[in-house]
Amino acid sequence: MIKHVFYTAFVCLLVCSNQAFAQNKQMTVMDSDDLNFNITEDAFGNKLDLKNEAPVKVDTSRSLSQNLKQTAPEKVEKKEKAPTETAQSWIKNLFKGKGDKNDSIQKLLDENKLKAKSRKSNAAVFDIAGVMLQMSYAQAEEQLLKRGYRKTNQKMDVPNFIRWRNEEKCRNQGVVGYERLESCIVLLAKKENYYFISQASFNKYDTKETVEVFLSSTFTNNKVYKVTYRTEAANKTGNSAKALYLRNLKVFDFWKKINQKYGEPDNKEDILWGLGTNKPYLQAQTGFLKLEDPVLKDLDINRMAREDQRFIHSDIYTF
Repeated sequence: MIKHVFYTAFVCLLVCSNQAFAQNKQMTVMDSDDLNFNITEDAFGNKLDLKNEAPVKVDTSRSLSQNLKQTAPEKVEKKEKAPTETAQSWIKNLFKGKGDKNDSIQKLLDENKLKAKSRKSNAAVFDIAGVMLQMSYAQAEEQLLKRGYRKTNQKMDVPNFIRWRNEEKCRNQGVVGYERLESCIVLLAKKENYYFISQASFNKYDTKETVEVFLSSTFTNNKVYKVTYRTEAANKTGNSAKALYLRNLKVFDFWKKINQKYGEPDNKEDILWGLGTNKPYLQAQTGFLKLEDPVLKDLDINRMAREDQRFIHSDIYTF
């Protein structure tokens, strides 16, 4: 009986002490000294370097979450280096109005297309079989000989007003007869440097091609002002199936080569390349080409006219 009472009293004492301990534990408040702990290691036992870290300030009147939020490190956003003013203006101009009808890139492409359509060919840089305008005779002959042409004809000439002037001089010296008079005219012209090559023909017999070169007088340094080209291969005659086939093949090949070398003509109706007005131009027909510089020819005529006018204005009247 005594043991039972003692056991009951012991159990009651143990239960009461546990309740009191739990009650006392819930009422315990954390002091400010409890927050002044020094952490030198992490959870894995690694040493922490706290020299560069700012001390954590804790406000005991606030909750733990508020303190953590207050002491959280601020995120530093890296600002990209702004482009220079020139780069910015270039980018703005490049992409200005993108997606609209006034898109600068599309506008630039449209302008280039319009310029390409209105652009004309400079026939002054064209050549026929290597012969260009304003070449000397020696240069033109050299280019044609390189391409397998052979000279078949050459015409020498004297300007008409020089011829008539020399004819008068020869008659006054007593020269008579056509041949002797012609020799006298040419001899005087050579002495005065008025005798020049006015035209030359070159042929390539195996391909039936002919090139004719026309040159100005010595008043404009005897330069090439016109070149013509003719081929008989594109003009094959006959009505048989074979003749028609060969003719069509040659014609097609002729115009294909023209397009490859000179490009599309500026005037498709007349098949002309050139800048217009009196500028050099190239004209084409089936089996025929003509490259001409009208300005050089007109300049040659004007210089001869001035020289002739100077001769006429000499004192021939005595009254």
